[in-house]
Amino acid sequence: MITTTEKLAALQSAMKSQNIHAWIIPSSDPHESEYAADHWNGRAWLSGFDGSAGTVVVLQDQAALWTDGRYFLQGEEQLAGTGIELMKQGQPDVPPINKWVTDNLDEGQIVGFDGKVMSLKFVRNLKQSFDSKNLSLKTDLDLLNDVWKDRPALPTEPVFLHNDAMAGKTREEKLTEVRAEMTAAGAEHVLVTALDDIAWLFNLRGSDVECNPVFLAYAHITNDSAQLFVDDSRIEKEALEALKASSVELSAYSAIADSLSSLNNAALLIDPATTCQWLYDAIPDSVDVVEATSPARNLKAIKNPVEINRMGDCHRRDGVAIVRFMRWLEGQIPTGNLTEVTLDENLQAFRAQAPEFKGPSFPTIAGYAPNGAVIHYRAEEETCLTVQPKGLLLVDSGGQYPDGTTDITRTFACGEMTEEERKDYTLVLKCHINLARARFLRGTRGIQLDMLARQPAWAEGQNYNHGTGHGVGYFLNVHEGPHSVSQGFLDVPLKPGMLITNEPGMYRNGKHGIRIENIMLVEEDIKTVFGEFYKLKDLTLAPIDTRPLLLDRLNGEEIEWLNNYHSKVRSELSPLLEGEDLEWLIKTTEAI
Repeated sequence: MITTTEKLAALQSAMKSQNIHAWIIPSSDPHESEYAADHWNGRAWLSGFDGSAGTVVVLQDQAALWTDGRYFLQGEEQLAGTGIELMKQGQPDVPPINKWVTDNLDEGQIVGFDGKVMSLKFVRNLKQSFDSKNLSLKTDLDLLNDVWKDRPALPTEPVFLHNDAMAGKTREEKLTEVRAEMTAAGAEHVLVTALDDIAWLFNLRGSDVECNPVFLAYAHITNDSAQLFVDDSRIEKEALEALKASSVELSAYSAIADSLSSLNNAALLIDPATTCQWLYDAIPDSVDVVEATSPARNLKAIKNPVEINRMGDCHRRDGVAIVRFMRWLEGQIPTGNLTEVTLDENLQAFRAQAPEFKGPSFPTIAGYAPNGAVIHYRAEEETCLTVQPKGLLLVDSGGQYPDGTTDITRTFACGEMTEEERKDYTLVLKCHINLARARFLRGTRGIQLDMLARQPAWAEGQNYNHGTGHGVGYFLNVHEGPHSVSQGFLDVPLKPGMLITNEPGMYRNGKHGIRIENIMLVEEDIKTVFGEFYKLKDLTLAPIDTRPLLLDRLNGEEIEWLNNYHSKVRSELSPLLEGEDLEWLIKTTEAI
C-alpha cells in the first residue's frame, strides 16, 4: 500500500512539473458539502486524516493540515509520522492558511487548487493575503488525478421522491417562496448549489454521500422556469413523473458551467459560501452577480407545521430504539466482552427494527474512557477498546427517517467512577440545562446562547472546544445552517421553527469524554411590553443517566428540569414499549 510520504512525494513532483509552489486540498466537493462523496475525499486519501473538517496545504518541500478543536487529538494520532504538520485552528501562534502560505512562498510564486472544490468566499479570503506578495492563482487543474490512481468514480445512486405529504409543502410552493426571495434581492435568476438545498427544494432524496440523503445536482431558477442539473437516468420513475408534472426541466449534471456561460445581461443570485470558483469563473461579465445566502437555505431552516408534527413521530420512534439499546447496554457492560464496535453494531440493529429507518445520520461516535475525549472519534475493529465495568462511555449517534433526522448523545456510567468524572458529568448536565431552560428575546443570535450554555463550565474555569449546537435537517443533513449556537459570530437570528442541538461537553485527554445532547425546537413563548420571547422545546426523547451525578451540585431548578424531562420521556415512550423495556424505562426515569 502506498504510504502518505509516497503520496506527498508524488503530488510534489506533479506540482514541480506544473511550476506550482503551493497546492491546497480542502475537505469539500463542488457543492461545498461538509461530507463529500468518496471521489472528493482527496484530503483524507493524501494525509490519512479522515475527520470531517480539515485543509491540507502542500509546498514543494513541506506540508501542513489545519483542523478545528473537535479533531486535535485525532489529528495528532493520524498525522504522526506522515511528515504533515498539524495546525490547530484558533490556537495561539497558529497562523491561518493564507498567512502561512504567504510567509512560506517567495514573491510572485504560484498557488494552485482545484477550482471546483473551493468556494468563492474561501478563495477571496486567501487572495487578501496573497496580494501582498503578488502570488498568483492556478485554479483549472486537479493534480490529484495525476497521483490518485484508484480514485473512486462519481456516485450514480438512485434519486427518489420525498412525497409532498411528508415534506409539508409541494415543490411548486417552495419554488414560489424561493422566487419571492430572489426578486426581493433584486435578481432574476438564482443558482442553487448546496446539495441539501436542492433535495429540499425539489422534494427529492438520494444517497450519494454517506449518511446524507442527497444527490449530485445543481439548480437554476428563474421567475418562470426551474432547471435541475442531474443525470436523469438516475431518477426513479415516480420522481421523474413528479418533476415533469411540475414542469421542471432536466439537464445533465455536467452542463451547469455551459449553461451559466450562456447568460447575458441578467441579474444572478449566488451564495459565495457554496458556489465554487469554477462556476463563478463561468459567469459572463455582462451578468450582474447578486451575492446573498441561498434563499433555499434560509427557508429550509424553518420547519413547517407538517415537518414539526411528523418529527414528533420520528423522535418517539428513535427514542424507543435508544431505550432498548440502553437496557441492552446495561446488561452487556458487566460481561467485559463489549467493544466500541459491537455496541455500535447493536445500536444500529435496534434502530433498524423500525421499518422507517433509512440508515445512520452520521458515523456513530462510541468512545470509552480516553477515547471519549476524542471529540469525533470513530471506533475501528483493530484498535477499539473493550468496555470495562468502570468509568464513562460516550455514545453519539443518529438516524435518518422519512420524517426526520436524529442526533443524540448520552454518556453512561459503566461502573465505579472517579470524583473527577462525576464532577465533570454533573457540570456538563448543568450546562445542558442552562440552555434548555433559556427564554430569549426575538433577534437573539446563537453566540449569545452559547455563552449561556458555557456559563456553569466557565464558572469552574473549564470549557469545551466545540460549538454548543447546530441546525439539523429534516431527512437531510445532520448539520444544517445558516444558524448555529457557537462562539463564532453568525449574524443569523434564531427563529421559531428552527432546530438546534444542545450538546455541551467536557474532555480530558487520556481520561474521559462527556457529552449530553438533545435536539431542540425554537418556539414562541411570551409577549410583553418589552418584546417577543422564544423558548426551546426538547424533541429528543431518551433517559439521561443519573448515576454519575453529584446531586448536591444541582440546584432545585436543575433537579426540577431533569425530573420534568424524564417525566416527558416516560409519558411519550411508555405507550410504545412493553415488558422489560417498559419496566426499565419507568425505573430509569424515576424522580431524583
